[in-house]
Amino acid sequence: MKRPKRGFGLKKLLSRFHPKRPGRPKHDLTEIQRTIGHRFRNRVLLVQALTHKSSVSVDDPKGLSSNERLEFLGDSVLNCLVTEHLYHIYPDKSEGQLSKIKSLIVSRKILGEIGQSIRLGDYLFLGSSEKDSGGAHKNSIVSNAIEAVVGALYLDSDLDKCRAFLKKHLFPRIDSFLKEKSNVNYKSKILELSQRDGFGIPRYSVVSSWGPEHAKMFKVQIEIAGVPLGEGVGPNKKIAQQNAAKEATNSYDTNKISALQKGAEKNDELVSD
Repeated sequence: MKRPKRGFGLKKLLSRFHPKRPGRPKHDLTEIQRTIGHRFRNRVLLVQALTHKSSVSVDDPKGLSSNERLEFLGDSVLNCLVTEHLYHIYPDKSEGQLSKIKSLIVSRKILGEIGQSIRLGDYLFLGSSEKDSGGAHKNSIVSNAIEAVVGALYLDSDLDKCRAFLKKHLFPRIDSFLKEKSNVNYKSKILELSQRDGFGIPRYSVVSSWGPEHAKMFKVQIEIAGVPLGEGVGPNKKIAQQNAAKEATNSYDTNKISALQKGAEKNDELVSD
């Protein structure tokens, strides 16, 4: 009886180590282990944490050999440790303020920056199309890999080792992240303004999208009380929404919104008559 092919497993994952590969080896993982601050006893965990779903075998349709399951675990570990850290360093912040800070710190943007700073993208296993489209430098991919590495670190050691990794690479930069204007959460800001002035919750809608699947762009419009206040473009809907919210925040004017809102209501009345 013929054995079915296996798309993943210990030997297949370990074969991805190439410590003596000619041309200095992207996948010699000695250096990244030094950066992480941990030598993995179970090397498969590290390899899997660095394996993007684009590189897994067709015989693994669920992507079980990719880093997605470790990312799922690492996300929870990361949230726990970041929450603990913020609780201790900001004793004067309310629950709402701490939640906003945490949302920024565990965001794709910030985790992507951390991943880029330790050159994690250089060690990722990517499929050829993802590699060609610059996947090693995409925040979405690198930030997910950071979460997967935290998950792998937790399984191979303990919370203390994960905490040590974050203390080295993430926690010291929190204050600087909070001070950077580019890290302002404009969606939260415009929501606060809109609700404060009785306009309700802003509405986001995709106006258009273009480009190939691996490099798609989106244009999103934001409306407050039915009044269009801005548009934003980005490589995913979240970034496009953030850019639209930024434009709306910068042009926010309660009198203008109220006037336009009343004008729209009058037009509706005329149409209905």
